[in-house]
Amino acid sequence: MYVLSLSPMRHPTSTVGPARVSAVLLTGVLVATLATGCAGSQSVAVARSVSAPTVFAPLPNSKALAAKLKAVATKGAGSTSVVVTTTDGTLLVDQGGATALAPASTMKLVTSMVALDTLGADATFTTKVVSGAGGQVILVGGGDPLLTDEATKTVSRPASLEALAAATVSELKASGRTQISLGYDESLFSGPMFNPTWKKQWRDTEARVAALEINSGLLSPAEADGNPAKTAATAFAARLRNAGIQVSSITAAKATAASPELAKVSSASLALIVKHTLLSSDNVAAEVISRHAALASGREGSFTGAAANVTAWLAAQGLSSTGQKIVDGSGLSANNRLTAVTLAGVVRLALSDSKYQSLVAGLPVAGVSGTLASRFDSAQEAGGRGKVHAKTGTLKGVASLAGYLTTVEGATLVFAEISNGGSGTEAAYDWLDRTATAAVTCNCS
Repeated sequence: MYVLSLSPMRHPTSTVGPARVSAVLLTGVLVATLATGCAGSQSVAVARSVSAPTVFAPLPNSKALAAKLKAVATKGAGSTSVVVTTTDGTLLVDQGGATALAPASTMKLVTSMVALDTLGADATFTTKVVSGAGGQVILVGGGDPLLTDEATKTVSRPASLEALAAATVSELKASGRTQISLGYDESLFSGPMFNPTWKKQWRDTEARVAALEINSGLLSPAEADGNPAKTAATAFAARLRNAGIQVSSITAAKATAASPELAKVSSASLALIVKHTLLSSDNVAAEVISRHAALASGREGSFTGAAANVTAWLAAQGLSSTGQKIVDGSGLSANNRLTAVTLAGVVRLALSDSKYQSLVAGLPVAGVSGTLASRFDSAQEAGGRGKVHAKTGTLKGVASLAGYLTTVEGATLVFAEISNGGSGTEAAYDWLDRTATAAVTCNCS
Protein backbone atom coordinates (compact mmCIF):
# COMPACT_ATOMS: atom_id res chain seq x y z
CA MET A 1 0.00 0.00 0.00
CA TYR A 2 1.27 3.43 -0.84
CA VAL A 3 1.47 5.99 1.95
CA LEU A 4 0.13 9.45 1.15
CA SER A 5 2.45 12.24 2.15
CA LEU A 6 1.25 15.77 1.49
CA SER A 7 3.67 18.65 1.77
CA PRO A 8 2.34 22.14 2.42
CA MET A 9 3.17 24.80 -0.15
CA ARG A 10 6.22 26.76 0.83
CA HIS A 11 6.29 30.24 -0.61
CA PRO A 12 5.18 33.63 0.60
CA THR A 13 2.06 35.21 -0.81
CA SER A 14 3.34 38.76 -0.75
CA THR A 15 2.51 40.94 -3.73
CA VAL A 16 5.02 43.63 -2.84
CA GLY A 17 7.01 44.77 -5.88
CA PRO A 18 10.59 43.46 -6.17
CA ALA A 19 13.70 45.46 -5.62
CA ARG A 20 15.70 46.70 -8.61
CA VAL A 21 18.36 44.07 -7.98
CA SER A 22 17.55 40.94 -6.04
CA ALA A 23 19.48 37.93 -4.82
CA VAL A 24 17.75 35.11 -6.65
CA LEU A 25 18.23 31.90 -4.67
CA LEU A 26 18.17 28.91 -7.01
CA THR A 27 16.83 25.85 -5.20
CA GLY A 28 18.62 22.52 -5.26
CA VAL A 29 15.98 20.98 -7.51
CA LEU A 30 16.29 23.70 -10.14
CA VAL A 31 20.08 23.66 -10.09
CA ALA A 32 20.14 19.86 -10.38
CA THR A 33 17.60 19.90 -13.17
CA LEU A 34 19.45 22.53 -15.17
CA ALA A 35 22.63 20.50 -14.71
CA THR A 36 21.11 17.21 -15.87
CA GLY A 37 18.80 18.59 -18.54
CA CYS A 38 16.46 15.99 -20.00
CA ALA A 39 18.80 13.01 -19.87
CA GLY A 40 16.74 9.84 -19.85
CA SER A 41 18.24 7.88 -17.00
CA GLN A 42 16.76 6.23 -13.94
CA SER A 43 18.88 8.49 -11.73
CA VAL A 44 16.51 11.38 -12.36
CA ALA A 45 14.31 9.97 -9.62
CA VAL A 46 16.98 10.68 -7.02
CA ALA A 47 17.03 14.16 -5.56
CA ARG A 48 20.44 15.75 -5.87
CA SER A 49 22.20 17.24 -2.90
CA VAL A 50 23.20 20.60 -4.32
CA SER A 51 24.35 23.67 -2.53
CA ALA A 52 22.05 26.53 -3.49
CA PRO A 53 24.18 29.34 -4.85
CA THR A 54 23.00 32.89 -4.56
CA VAL A 55 22.87 34.45 -8.02
CA PHE A 56 22.45 38.20 -8.22
CA ALA A 57 20.11 39.03 -11.07
CA PRO A 58 17.93 42.09 -11.52
CA LEU A 59 14.21 41.42 -11.50
CA PRO A 60 12.02 43.24 -14.01
CA ASN A 61 10.05 46.23 -12.85
CA SER A 62 6.54 44.87 -12.45
CA LYS A 63 4.82 47.84 -14.14
CA ALA A 64 7.19 47.81 -17.08
CA LEU A 65 6.85 44.04 -17.48
CA ALA A 66 3.05 44.22 -17.28
CA ALA A 67 3.02 46.89 -19.98
CA LYS A 68 5.30 44.81 -22.17
CA LEU A 69 3.05 41.75 -21.90
CA LYS A 70 -0.09 43.82 -22.37
CA ALA A 71 1.30 45.08 -25.67
CA VAL A 72 1.45 41.58 -27.18
CA ALA A 73 -1.33 41.26 -29.76
CA THR A 74 -4.20 39.02 -28.65
CA LYS A 75 -5.98 38.91 -32.01
CA GLY A 76 -7.52 35.46 -32.44
CA ALA A 77 -6.56 34.34 -28.92
CA GLY A 78 -9.98 34.92 -27.34
CA SER A 79 -10.11 35.38 -23.57
CA THR A 80 -6.61 35.45 -22.12
CA SER A 81 -5.04 35.18 -18.70
CA VAL A 82 -1.42 35.78 -17.64
CA VAL A 83 0.41 35.51 -14.33
CA VAL A 84 4.14 36.04 -13.76
CA THR A 85 5.79 35.68 -10.35
CA THR A 86 9.23 35.29 -8.85
CA THR A 87 10.18 31.83 -7.61
CA ASP A 88 9.38 32.93 -4.04
CA GLY A 89 5.86 34.05 -4.95
CA THR A 90 6.25 37.79 -5.44
CA LEU A 91 3.60 38.76 -7.95
CA LEU A 92 4.92 40.70 -10.95
CA VAL A 93 2.05 40.48 -13.45
CA ASP A 94 -1.58 39.47 -12.99
CA GLN A 95 -3.75 40.00 -16.03
CA GLY A 96 -6.93 38.00 -15.41
CA GLY A 97 -5.05 35.41 -13.39
CA ALA A 98 -7.98 34.62 -11.08
CA THR A 99 -10.31 33.71 -13.96
CA ALA A 100 -10.97 29.97 -14.11
CA LEU A 101 -10.46 28.74 -17.67
CA ALA A 102 -10.09 25.40 -19.44
CA PRO A 103 -6.39 24.49 -19.01
CA ALA A 104 -6.10 21.67 -21.59
CA SER A 105 -2.92 19.63 -21.06
CA THR A 106 -1.35 21.96 -18.52
CA MET A 107 -3.61 19.90 -16.24
CA LYS A 108 -0.88 17.26 -16.47
CA LEU A 109 1.33 19.48 -14.29
CA VAL A 110 -1.14 19.12 -11.45
CA THR A 111 -1.71 15.42 -12.08
CA SER A 112 2.04 14.74 -12.05
CA MET A 113 2.56 16.77 -8.87
CA VAL A 114 -0.15 14.83 -7.04
CA ALA A 115 1.29 11.48 -8.17
CA LEU A 116 4.86 12.38 -7.18
CA ASP A 117 3.78 13.70 -3.80
CA THR A 118 1.50 10.75 -3.07
CA LEU A 119 3.49 7.82 -4.46
CA GLY A 120 7.08 9.06 -4.47
CA ALA A 121 9.40 9.44 -7.46
CA ASP A 122 10.77 5.90 -7.07
CA ALA A 123 7.37 4.17 -7.26
CA THR A 124 7.01 1.46 -9.91
CA PHE A 125 4.03 -0.53 -11.21
CA THR A 126 4.11 -4.30 -11.57
CA THR A 127 2.53 -6.50 -14.21
CA LYS A 128 2.54 -10.10 -13.02
CA VAL A 129 1.44 -13.63 -13.76
CA VAL A 130 -0.06 -15.79 -11.01
CA SER A 131 -1.43 -19.30 -10.72
CA GLY A 132 -5.19 -19.52 -10.51
CA ALA A 133 -7.58 -22.36 -9.75
CA GLY A 134 -7.86 -25.42 -11.97
CA GLY A 135 -4.56 -24.96 -13.72
CA GLN A 136 -5.38 -21.48 -14.92
CA VAL A 137 -2.66 -18.85 -15.27
CA ILE A 138 -3.73 -15.22 -14.77
CA LEU A 139 -2.12 -12.14 -16.29
CA VAL A 140 -2.65 -9.34 -13.76
CA GLY A 141 -2.53 -5.70 -14.82
CA GLY A 142 -0.78 -3.40 -12.37
CA GLY A 143 -1.40 -0.12 -14.14
CA ASP A 144 1.88 0.27 -16.03
CA PRO A 145 0.97 2.97 -18.57
CA LEU A 146 4.06 2.28 -20.69
CA LEU A 147 3.95 -1.54 -20.82
CA THR A 148 4.87 -2.84 -24.29
CA ASP A 149 4.34 -6.10 -26.13
CA GLU A 150 7.82 -6.33 -27.61
CA ALA A 151 10.80 -5.45 -25.43
CA THR A 152 12.38 -2.05 -26.13
CA LYS A 153 15.54 -0.28 -25.07
CA THR A 154 13.65 2.87 -24.18
CA VAL A 155 14.45 3.73 -20.57
CA SER A 156 10.86 4.77 -19.78
CA ARG A 157 9.49 1.44 -21.12
CA PRO A 158 11.51 -1.37 -19.49
CA ALA A 159 8.57 -3.75 -18.94
CA SER A 160 7.24 -5.91 -21.78
CA LEU A 161 5.06 -8.95 -22.38
CA GLU A 162 8.03 -10.45 -24.20
CA ALA A 163 10.09 -10.46 -21.00
CA LEU A 164 7.12 -11.51 -18.85
CA ALA A 165 6.27 -14.41 -21.17
CA ALA A 166 9.88 -15.65 -21.16
CA ALA A 167 9.95 -15.69 -17.36
CA THR A 168 6.52 -17.34 -17.21
CA VAL A 169 7.49 -20.06 -19.68
CA SER A 170 10.60 -20.81 -17.65
CA GLU A 171 8.54 -21.27 -14.48
CA LEU A 172 5.87 -23.37 -16.20
CA LYS A 173 8.32 -25.72 -17.87
CA ALA A 174 10.32 -26.05 -14.65
CA SER A 175 7.18 -27.44 -13.02
CA GLY A 176 6.34 -29.66 -15.99
CA ARG A 177 3.37 -27.61 -17.20
CA THR A 178 2.94 -27.16 -20.94
CA GLN A 179 -0.85 -26.67 -21.19
CA ILE A 180 -2.84 -23.92 -19.47
CA SER A 181 -5.90 -21.75 -19.73
CA LEU A 182 -5.19 -18.02 -19.54
CA GLY A 183 -7.12 -15.46 -17.53
CA TYR A 184 -6.60 -11.72 -17.46
CA ASP A 185 -7.31 -9.43 -14.51
CA GLU A 186 -7.86 -5.70 -15.11
CA SER A 187 -9.69 -5.04 -11.83
CA LEU A 188 -7.20 -2.59 -10.29
CA PHE A 189 -9.09 0.37 -11.78
CA SER A 190 -12.83 0.95 -11.83
CA GLY A 191 -15.42 3.03 -13.63
CA PRO A 192 -15.47 3.94 -17.33
CA MET A 193 -12.28 3.73 -19.39
CA PHE A 194 -13.36 6.65 -21.58
CA ASN A 195 -14.37 9.85 -19.79
CA PRO A 196 -18.01 10.73 -20.54
CA THR A 197 -17.06 14.40 -21.00
CA TRP A 198 -14.53 13.65 -23.74
CA LYS A 199 -15.66 14.20 -27.31
CA LYS A 200 -17.42 11.17 -28.78
CA GLN A 201 -15.48 11.45 -32.02
CA TRP A 202 -12.29 10.67 -30.07
CA ARG A 203 -13.46 7.13 -29.26
CA ASP A 204 -11.68 5.71 -32.29
CA THR A 205 -8.39 7.47 -31.61
CA GLU A 206 -8.03 8.22 -27.88
CA ALA A 207 -6.64 5.39 -25.74
CA ARG A 208 -8.77 3.88 -23.00
CA VAL A 209 -7.61 4.10 -19.38
CA ALA A 210 -6.97 0.55 -18.21
CA ALA A 211 -4.92 -1.29 -15.61
CA LEU A 212 -3.80 -3.78 -18.26
CA GLU A 213 -2.86 -2.46 -21.68
CA ILE A 214 0.10 -2.49 -24.04
CA ASN A 215 1.57 0.02 -26.45
CA SER A 216 -0.19 2.96 -24.77
CA GLY A 217 -3.61 1.47 -25.52
CA LEU A 218 -3.22 1.90 -29.28
CA LEU A 219 -3.54 -0.64 -32.08
CA SER A 220 -1.81 1.81 -34.41
CA PRO A 221 -0.72 5.46 -34.07
CA ALA A 222 -4.24 6.59 -35.03
CA GLU A 223 -6.38 3.71 -33.72
CA ALA A 224 -7.43 3.22 -30.10
CA ASP A 225 -7.90 -0.25 -28.65
CA GLY A 226 -11.49 -0.76 -27.53
CA ASN A 227 -10.62 -3.71 -25.27
CA PRO A 228 -7.00 -3.20 -24.18
CA ALA A 229 -6.92 -5.90 -21.50
CA LYS A 230 -8.07 -8.65 -23.85
CA THR A 231 -5.64 -7.43 -26.52
CA ALA A 232 -2.78 -7.67 -24.02
CA ALA A 233 -3.87 -11.15 -22.95
CA THR A 234 -4.12 -12.31 -26.56
CA ALA A 235 -0.62 -10.99 -27.30
CA PHE A 236 0.68 -12.68 -24.16
CA ALA A 237 -0.94 -16.00 -25.14
CA ALA A 238 0.70 -15.79 -28.56
CA ARG A 239 4.11 -15.48 -26.93
CA LEU A 240 3.41 -18.44 -24.66
CA ARG A 241 2.32 -20.56 -27.62
CA ASN A 242 5.40 -19.61 -29.60
CA ALA A 243 7.47 -20.91 -26.68
CA GLY A 244 5.71 -24.28 -26.59
CA ILE A 245 2.95 -23.63 -24.05
CA GLN A 246 -0.53 -24.67 -25.19
CA VAL A 247 -3.17 -22.07 -24.25
CA SER A 248 -6.66 -23.56 -24.40
CA SER A 249 -8.66 -20.38 -23.71
CA ILE A 250 -8.42 -16.70 -22.87
CA THR A 251 -11.02 -15.30 -20.45
CA ALA A 252 -11.49 -12.49 -17.94
CA ALA A 253 -10.58 -13.61 -14.42
CA LYS A 254 -9.85 -12.31 -10.93
CA ALA A 255 -6.68 -13.12 -9.05
CA THR A 256 -6.67 -13.28 -5.27
CA ALA A 257 -4.12 -12.01 -2.79
CA ALA A 258 -3.17 -15.63 -2.13
CA SER A 259 -2.55 -16.51 -5.79
CA PRO A 260 1.05 -17.78 -6.13
CA GLU A 261 3.21 -15.53 -8.30
CA LEU A 262 4.93 -17.06 -11.30
CA ALA A 263 6.63 -14.05 -12.87
CA LYS A 264 6.57 -10.26 -12.96
CA VAL A 265 7.98 -7.20 -14.72
CA SER A 266 8.23 -3.70 -13.29
CA SER A 267 7.71 -0.33 -14.91
CA ALA A 268 10.17 2.51 -14.97
CA SER A 269 10.16 4.76 -11.93
CA LEU A 270 7.34 7.25 -11.63
CA ALA A 271 9.98 9.95 -12.12
CA LEU A 272 10.73 8.68 -15.62
CA ILE A 273 7.05 8.15 -16.39
CA VAL A 274 6.35 11.76 -15.41
CA LYS A 275 9.17 13.03 -17.61
CA HIS A 276 7.78 11.05 -20.55
CA THR A 277 4.23 12.20 -19.81
CA LEU A 278 5.12 15.88 -19.82
CA LEU A 279 7.52 15.87 -22.75
CA SER A 280 5.12 14.02 -25.05
CA SER A 281 1.85 15.07 -23.35
CA ASP A 282 0.81 11.42 -23.00
CA ASN A 283 -2.88 11.46 -22.10
CA VAL A 284 -3.33 7.86 -21.03
CA ALA A 285 -0.16 7.92 -18.88
CA ALA A 286 -1.46 11.01 -17.07
CA GLU A 287 -4.81 9.35 -16.42
CA VAL A 288 -3.19 6.15 -15.16
CA ILE A 289 -0.85 7.82 -12.67
CA SER A 290 -3.74 9.94 -11.43
CA ARG A 291 -5.70 6.76 -10.67
CA HIS A 292 -2.72 5.28 -8.85
CA ALA A 293 -2.53 8.39 -6.67
CA ALA A 294 -6.25 8.13 -5.94
CA LEU A 295 -5.93 4.49 -4.90
CA ALA A 296 -2.97 5.30 -2.66
CA SER A 297 -5.07 7.99 -1.01
CA GLY A 298 -7.92 5.59 -0.26
CA ARG A 299 -10.16 6.67 -3.14
CA GLU A 300 -11.48 4.76 -6.13
CA GLY A 301 -9.18 4.23 -9.06
CA SER A 302 -11.63 5.90 -11.43
CA PHE A 303 -12.07 9.26 -13.16
CA THR A 304 -14.28 10.37 -10.25
CA GLY A 305 -11.90 9.17 -7.56
CA ALA A 306 -8.86 10.65 -9.27
CA ALA A 307 -10.56 14.01 -9.79
CA ALA A 308 -11.62 14.15 -6.14
CA ASN A 309 -8.07 13.31 -5.11
CA VAL A 310 -6.53 16.09 -7.20
CA THR A 311 -9.11 18.56 -5.90
CA ALA A 312 -8.28 17.63 -2.30
CA TRP A 313 -4.54 17.90 -2.95
CA LEU A 314 -4.87 21.39 -4.41
CA ALA A 315 -6.87 22.45 -1.36
CA ALA A 316 -4.19 21.03 0.95
CA GLN A 317 -1.54 23.10 -0.85
CA GLY A 318 -3.59 26.28 -0.58
CA LEU A 319 -4.10 26.24 -4.34
CA SER A 320 -7.88 26.13 -4.57
CA SER A 321 -9.49 28.85 -6.64
CA THR A 322 -12.98 30.11 -7.32
CA GLY A 323 -14.48 28.30 -10.29
CA GLN A 324 -11.91 25.51 -10.18
CA LYS A 325 -13.16 22.16 -11.51
CA ILE A 326 -11.25 18.91 -12.02
CA VAL A 327 -12.79 16.33 -14.35
CA ASP A 328 -9.84 14.26 -15.57
CA GLY A 329 -6.08 13.95 -15.23
CA SER A 330 -5.02 14.63 -18.80
CA GLY A 331 -6.83 17.87 -19.54
CA LEU A 332 -8.74 16.34 -22.45
CA SER A 333 -12.05 17.41 -20.95
CA ALA A 334 -13.21 20.88 -21.93
CA ASN A 335 -15.06 20.93 -18.58
CA ASN A 336 -11.87 21.29 -16.52
CA ARG A 337 -11.26 24.72 -15.01
CA LEU A 338 -8.06 26.12 -13.48
CA THR A 339 -6.70 29.60 -13.00
CA ALA A 340 -3.33 30.93 -14.10
CA VAL A 341 -2.72 31.77 -10.43
CA THR A 342 -3.12 28.08 -9.53
CA LEU A 343 -0.90 26.87 -12.37
CA ALA A 344 1.83 29.34 -11.41
CA GLY A 345 1.55 28.18 -7.80
CA VAL A 346 1.97 24.56 -8.87
CA VAL A 347 5.12 25.42 -10.83
CA ARG A 348 6.57 27.38 -7.87
CA LEU A 349 6.01 24.40 -5.62
CA ALA A 350 7.71 22.10 -8.12
CA LEU A 351 10.75 24.37 -8.24
CA SER A 352 10.96 24.53 -4.46
CA ASP A 353 11.00 20.84 -3.56
CA SER A 354 13.37 18.11 -4.80
CA LYS A 355 10.59 15.50 -4.77
CA TYR A 356 9.30 17.17 -7.95
CA GLN A 357 12.66 17.26 -9.74
CA SER A 358 11.45 14.91 -12.49
CA LEU A 359 8.56 17.24 -13.27
CA VAL A 360 10.90 20.19 -13.71
CA ALA A 361 13.24 18.08 -15.85
CA GLY A 362 10.31 16.91 -17.96
CA LEU A 363 9.13 20.35 -19.01
CA PRO A 364 9.52 20.86 -22.77
CA VAL A 365 12.03 23.54 -23.77
CA ALA A 366 11.06 26.18 -26.32
CA GLY A 367 12.43 25.35 -29.76
CA VAL A 368 14.33 22.37 -28.36
CA SER A 369 12.32 19.48 -26.97
CA GLY A 370 9.00 17.74 -26.52
CA THR A 371 5.81 19.53 -27.50
CA LEU A 372 7.71 22.84 -27.71
CA ALA A 373 10.33 21.59 -30.18
CA SER A 374 8.62 23.24 -33.16
CA ARG A 375 7.20 26.23 -31.27
CA PHE A 376 8.69 29.72 -30.85
CA ASP A 377 9.21 29.56 -34.60
CA SER A 378 9.07 33.22 -35.66
CA ALA A 379 11.43 36.16 -35.33
CA GLN A 380 9.17 37.63 -32.64
CA GLU A 381 9.55 34.46 -30.59
CA ALA A 382 13.22 33.68 -31.16
CA GLY A 383 14.26 35.25 -27.86
CA GLY A 384 12.36 32.60 -25.95
CA ARG A 385 14.11 29.61 -27.52
CA GLY A 386 16.02 27.66 -24.92
CA LYS A 387 14.89 30.10 -22.24
CA VAL A 388 11.30 28.92 -21.72
CA HIS A 389 10.62 25.58 -19.98
CA ALA A 390 6.89 24.89 -19.95
CA LYS A 391 4.04 22.43 -20.32
CA THR A 392 1.81 23.02 -23.29
CA GLY A 393 -1.94 22.59 -23.60
CA THR A 394 -4.12 22.42 -26.71
CA LEU A 395 -7.79 21.70 -27.38
CA LYS A 396 -10.13 23.22 -29.92
CA GLY A 397 -10.50 26.81 -28.76
CA VAL A 398 -8.07 26.27 -25.86
CA ALA A 399 -4.32 26.79 -25.59
CA SER A 400 -2.09 27.19 -22.54
CA LEU A 401 1.52 27.35 -21.41
CA ALA A 402 2.87 27.14 -17.86
CA GLY A 403 6.36 26.78 -16.47
CA TYR A 404 9.40 28.93 -15.82
CA LEU A 405 11.72 31.12 -17.89
CA THR A 406 15.06 32.84 -17.60
CA THR A 407 15.20 36.53 -18.46
CA VAL A 408 18.01 38.12 -20.46
CA GLU A 409 19.22 39.55 -17.15
CA GLY A 410 19.42 36.10 -15.56
CA ALA A 411 16.35 36.08 -13.31
CA THR A 412 14.18 32.95 -13.08
CA LEU A 413 10.47 33.73 -13.30
CA VAL A 414 7.41 31.52 -13.04
CA PHE A 415 4.57 32.08 -15.49
CA ALA A 416 1.20 30.71 -16.59
CA GLU A 417 -0.82 31.72 -19.65
CA ILE A 418 -4.24 30.51 -20.81
CA SER A 419 -6.25 31.29 -23.93
CA ASN A 420 -9.89 30.22 -24.30
CA GLY A 421 -12.33 30.84 -27.13
CA GLY A 422 -9.79 31.83 -29.75
CA SER A 423 -10.43 31.68 -33.48
CA GLY A 424 -7.58 29.29 -34.18
CA THR A 425 -4.74 27.32 -32.63
CA GLU A 426 -1.96 29.19 -34.43
CA ALA A 427 -3.26 32.57 -33.27
CA ALA A 428 -3.38 31.30 -29.69
CA TYR A 429 0.13 29.83 -29.98
CA ASP A 430 1.43 33.14 -31.29
CA TRP A 431 0.02 34.97 -28.30
CA LEU A 432 1.34 32.40 -25.83
CA ASP A 433 4.84 32.21 -27.29
CA ARG A 434 5.21 35.94 -27.86
CA THR A 435 4.02 36.72 -24.35
CA ALA A 436 6.56 34.33 -22.83
CA THR A 437 9.27 35.74 -25.11
CA ALA A 438 8.35 39.27 -24.06
CA ALA A 439 8.95 38.28 -20.45
CA VAL A 440 12.32 36.76 -21.37
CA THR A 441 13.51 39.78 -23.38
CA CYS A 442 11.86 42.60 -21.46
CA ASN A 443 15.14 43.98 -20.09
CA CYS A 444 13.05 46.29 -17.93
CA SER A 445 14.62 46.13 -14.50
